[in-house]
Amino acid sequence: MASAAPTESQFPNIPFSAFNKIIESNFGSKISLATVLVLLFTLIENPDLFNLHFRQQHREHLGENATEINGWIIALSNALLKRLGKQKKTLLLDDEINEDLSSKDGVKCVAKKLDQMAVALDLTPYEKDGGYSGKLLPISLVKVRPVYIICPTSLVCATKKCKTRSLVQTTKDRDIPLVTLLKGNQVHENVPVLTGKCPACKTLYSADHERFLHKTPVIDKLKRVYLNDAKYLKVGQRLWVDRLFSGSVINAMYSFHASASAFAGYWNNTFGTETTNVSRAHIWQAFVQDSMRTVASESNINLELDDPLNITEVTTQAFQLLGEEGIIRSSDKHACKDCTQEYKKSNDAVLQDPAAVVGVDENNAVPPLAEDAMNISEEQPDLPTLNNESDDNINVAKRWTKMAVLDGLCMTSKVSFIGVDIQYTC
Repeated sequence: MASAAPTESQFPNIPFSAFNKIIESNFGSKISLATVLVLLFTLIENPDLFNLHFRQQHREHLGENATEINGWIIALSNALLKRLGKQKKTLLLDDEINEDLSSKDGVKCVAKKLDQMAVALDLTPYEKDGGYSGKLLPISLVKVRPVYIICPTSLVCATKKCKTRSLVQTTKDRDIPLVTLLKGNQVHENVPVLTGKCPACKTLYSADHERFLHKTPVIDKLKRVYLNDAKYLKVGQRLWVDRLFSGSVINAMYSFHASASAFAGYWNNTFGTETTNVSRAHIWQAFVQDSMRTVASESNINLELDDPLNITEVTTQAFQLLGEEGIIRSSDKHACKDCTQEYKKSNDAVLQDPAAVVGVDENNAVPPLAEDAMNISEEQPDLPTLNNESDDNINVAKRWTKMAVLDGLCMTSKVSFIGVDIQYTC
C-alpha cells in the first residue's frame, strides 16, 4: 500500500490555559494581544528555521557542537525586535526590565524565550527524550481562518424619507444562502449572505447593491443601485468575489490582453480546488461588475438600472449611461508623441517576405534602429496636426507612438509602428 505524505502539520493543539501560562512565565505582564499574536505567528510561519535551530542543538556527528542559542534563533530574535519597535520592552519580565535589548545579551534573552515557547507549542522535530520525530512541516492555518459573512455595508437606510432608520436582517435562518467566496487567492466555502431591509420604505440592502420600488404615475418599477464601494461582488449563483479578485481580472485583461477564458484557466490551474473552479462567465461578470463601478465612481455617479437585468442588458445600459459615447474621459482631447504616432496607410515592412520584416532583405530598405527612431521622433512636434490631404475620402490626424506590433504582440519600443487603420489614443 502507498499513501501520500502529509505536506502540512496540524496547528498547535494545546489548551488556552496552557498557552496563557507560557506567555505569563516568559513575557511581561503588560504584553498586548497584538504582540502575543505576532509571537505566535512568527513561530508557526518559520518551520524551516526551527528545523535548523533544533538540529544544531542535537550533536550527532564528530566535530558538531550542540549549541542551545545559535545563530538561527538569534537572527529571528533580531527580526522580531525590529518588528515590535517600542513594544519590544513588553517581552521582558519584571526582573528583566533593565535588560538592554540592543545588546547581545538582550537578544539572547529573547532568543531563549522563543526557544522555550516553540518547545512548549511542540514546534520542534525532536521528542522530549531527544529522539528525532521527523522534519517540521509548514503549519496549517485552516483551523484559525476567520469566519466571513457577506452583508450590507450601509449602516442605516439612505432614503430621505426614512431619516437614517436602522436596518433589520430580513433573511430567515433556514433561507440564508451559503455561497463560495473568493477572497484574493483563497477559497472560503459556506459563507452566509445576509440582506438588510428598511422596515419603513421596504428598500432591500445587499452587499453589492440596493433594490427599491420606484413609483411613477404610469407604472411602479423595481430599481437596482450598484454600490461603488461594495467590498464583495456576486458573479455567479453561488459565487462571490472580493474587489482584489475582480481588480486582478481587469488588470490581467488590460496588461496581458487576457480573455475571460484564459484568465479562468489560469486561476483554476493556480488556485482552483477540487470543489471550486471559475468559468468564463464568472470572469466576465467580475470584469463588468468591477469596471462599471470604477467608471461610475470616477464620474461621481451611483449607477441605477432596472431590476432584474441579465449581464448583457446591464452592459448595454451601463455603457449608455457611463460610456461617454466611447470616449475615455481621461484621454479626451489629449495627444502627444509619447502616446500617438503619425498615421500610415500601409506597412513599412513587406509581410509576405519574412526577411523584409526583420530588415535583412536586399530588395527592401532596412528599418531604422531604435536609437535613430528615437532621434526622428524627438524632431516631431509635441501635438498632432490635422492632415487635410484626403485618402479614400478620410481625413487622418498625424500621430506618434512608442507601440510596435510584431506577430500580434504589443511591445513598448521606440521603433516604427506597423500601421493599421486604427486610431490610438492615450
